[in-house]
Amino acid sequence: MSVRLTVLGCAGTHPGPARMCSSYLLETPGYRLLVDCGNGSLSNLQQRWDVADIDAVLISHLHPDHFSDLYGLYYMLRFHPDGPRSVPVYAPGGTLQHLAQVVNDDGEFANRCQFSAASAGERLQLGPMTLDLFPANHPVETLAVRITTDGVVVAYSADSAATASLSDAARDADLFLCDATWLERHRPLPSGIHMTGAEAGRQAADAGAARLMVTHVIPSNDPAEAAAEAAGSYDGEVLVATDLFSIEL
Repeated sequence: MSVRLTVLGCAGTHPGPARMCSSYLLETPGYRLLVDCGNGSLSNLQQRWDVADIDAVLISHLHPDHFSDLYGLYYMLRFHPDGPRSVPVYAPGGTLQHLAQVVNDDGEFANRCQFSAASAGERLQLGPMTLDLFPANHPVETLAVRITTDGVVVAYSADSAATASLSDAARDADLFLCDATWLERHRPLPSGIHMTGAEAGRQAADAGAARLMVTHVIPSNDPAEAAAEAAGSYDGEVLVATDLFSIEL
């Protein structure tokens, strides 16, 4: 294995049948980064890994379908059978204060999930992975990310409407995971929130990404239809995110 990406959740907004919410595990030999931790994703993670195997977490933004399983992660780390564990969590500023409101926080939440503020324009060095953070186009502060490791580039739009910064994040990426929540046939759609499959394809084409993986498709839509839309505006390989799908890069 050089670099492997595993989908732990791919549904947008809320879980669907056999589709948990946004979460992705990026692995290199000896290091594992969890990107987002949406509803139900820890169930998928536990099918293949121990929570103690996670070296770091990046949370793109403070919408529940991207962070809510952090609560489960906290309890799993705190009451781990081999003794308490902790993990660094990088997220938009104020995340700890926001999340701690709904737990009986005796200080252990911050001990187990060790939060650091992250913002667009920053570069993080996490083990062998270099993370460049970009602004997404979403109603709350949202971080798109470009992850470079072992000569491989994986980009993730997080939740975003179309924006030039996503093309920068995914420039010549080996794999671009992109929000394709909606379908063109459902227009008119809210602006400044998400993309259709066609818009995801245009973003990937503009970025020159080698592969596009459509994800965050709302459960009432068919991901295959979102992928077909993307293929209409993008000549590269289009993949459909499904839970526990893995790809080596």
